[in-house]
Amino acid sequence: MNPFTAGGWGTSSGNPPSIFGALPSVPVSSSAPRSIQADSVQFKLTNFNTTVLNCTVVGPQNHVVYRVVTNSGAPSSTMWKDNESRNVGMVTWQPNATLEVRGVASRQRVRDWLRLSSDQSKRIMQIGGVQYAWSPIEGFICLYKLQSTAPRVLARIARLQSSILLDMTPEAMQLGLLEPCVVATVIFTCGHNID
Repeated sequence: MNPFTAGGWGTSSGNPPSIFGALPSVPVSSSAPRSIQADSVQFKLTNFNTTVLNCTVVGPQNHVVYRVVTNSGAPSSTMWKDNESRNVGMVTWQPNATLEVRGVASRQRVRDWLRLSSDQSKRIMQIGGVQYAWSPIEGFICLYKLQSTAPRVLARIARLQSSILLDMTPEAMQLGLLEPCVVATVIFTCGHNID
């Protein structure tokens, strides 16, 4: 049984599967969902130029925080740039998807950075020696500490009509998870195969 369809993450929404089924497609919502908690910070991936691989990431007060830019040349690569045009992250898609994230992950395969769990129910990433898991929960792709006895959602991804929403708790921001979460959000929603 597919754990994502059992959790209401079927592909009946008409969206292409995320990462070819490694994680489910995010259902499209007609309105922005409530924040995880009252003091959460929301980031919106918007202004798609054909796909999420060419978009703008805006934060509070609609200030541009990052730009995602894809070079379609050979080899195809996607770069995340901050508002001062410094590279934050980069994925080279061919021959095997590899990435690096400034201060977080040295060059490695995307499938190793976002490792599929043995039961295929979540993707695990390690940041600063701590393991976090991305997993489908109640119509969102949610991030939580893997080894926690009472896991709390630290960040979550939602798909809206013309944008993607990344909602982050203050704790996630303090843990330095913003840039890894922005990179992971694009990877989960772009449709590229990372395995």
